[in-house]
Amino acid sequence: MNLKVKSKKVNEFTYELSIVAEWKDIQADFELCKKKVAKNIKVSGFRKGKIPDNILMSQYLGQIEMNFVQDFSEKYYILALQKEELNPINQAALKDIDFSYEKDFSFKSEFEVEPPLSVPKLKKNMVTVEKTNFISNDKEIDDTINNILNSQSKTEKIEEGSAEGDFMIADFQEVDESGIAIIGKKEKKYIAIGQEPFINNNKELLLNKKVGDTVKMTIDLGSGEKEYSIIIESMQRRMPPKLDEEFVKTMDPNCESVEEWKSNIEKSISLEYEKKSEELFNSAIIDQFIKLVDPVLPTSMLDNYLNNIAREVVHDKRMSSPTTTNKDGNVVADLTDADLDEAKIKEEYKLFAENNLKWYLLRKVMIKDLDISIDENAVDNFIQEAIEKNDSQKAEIERFYKKESNKAKLSDDLLDQKILDMLKEHSKVKEKDTNTADLHAGHNHP
Repeated sequence: MNLKVKSKKVNEFTYELSIVAEWKDIQADFELCKKKVAKNIKVSGFRKGKIPDNILMSQYLGQIEMNFVQDFSEKYYILALQKEELNPINQAALKDIDFSYEKDFSFKSEFEVEPPLSVPKLKKNMVTVEKTNFISNDKEIDDTINNILNSQSKTEKIEEGSAEGDFMIADFQEVDESGIAIIGKKEKKYIAIGQEPFINNNKELLLNKKVGDTVKMTIDLGSGEKEYSIIIESMQRRMPPKLDEEFVKTMDPNCESVEEWKSNIEKSISLEYEKKSEELFNSAIIDQFIKLVDPVLPTSMLDNYLNNIAREVVHDKRMSSPTTTNKDGNVVADLTDADLDEAKIKEEYKLFAENNLKWYLLRKVMIKDLDISIDENAVDNFIQEAIEKNDSQKAEIERFYKKESNKAKLSDDLLDQKILDMLKEHSKVKEKDTNTADLHAGHNHP
């Protein structure tokens, strides 16, 4: 088919094609459409699908023309794309459609493509990237050991001398301003001393108490601050095991002493911080090269990605939200309109989405322009090394990578690492030491 196509570049990522298909080239397609319409038309005096051509054309020409435009505009659009060697990334918008029987068919299509992008010539110190080296401390090691000991604790009942970290079961009686109990406002609750909302002054009120004591407290249990009279019904305390060789053996049979176990924990913490440092460094490398190249993002690409993110976030919130039963007896998630506001979610994730898509475009062109690839041997070698390091898990590792999708993901990961290694070779690295003690407690632990 000899289509007449004029290509107009609207911007870096948008094209408009003006397409004209001459009648002599589309007449056969029109006849096919006419037969298709005729099959579904029944006229009095004729069998269905057997309507004479002159009656069909005189009474149903408008319908045939409309169906022809709907059925064949896509075909001519695809042929025009092939002729212009363009690959759209979104659904084209068709406009200025003009067609009537025995006339040429013309229309315009507007769509987006991935913008042209090229990798700048790689040279030394193209970008400057900061790498943080985390330096852990003895307190962090001690805290980790204490957390492990506490996780293995047994609970014992106590009768007096409550302390921070102890647990209580108590009767909460709401009282009015004069201290008189409000009928129907009594319930049993669980208390963890030192945890919300039993902190600060409320925590102090619960210390050094015994079973049977009454505590007066102003506290917010979810419906605003109220006055309560609290009677302690029972108390429990976690009793961690003694840190000795016997305990160490239960945690790691290969350890010969407490000191060896502590040393292993120290190494484990250091490895986790090294991993975190490398992850942050890799992200910083990517960010700097994105800023350097600054790929242009097609509108539809960003919109589609944000739509997918918003749907996933809403779905995850629905699945993880606590539920209640409404007046109709249906179980519903306890979510507000703000929780499900997709426009707000998109705004929150916009920068994240932009960076991910820009890296996708940059990564793609680097693989093509720099001819970066991973051969099958590299994948097989990685799997074999993983087995050698974890011989006891050989069957699980082999089973995992027997699945082609997992093997393909590994190949992508190795390719990413190859790209990152190349970028690092052309970056100036400024190293900075950070003591983990200076980080906000709990927030930056690996």
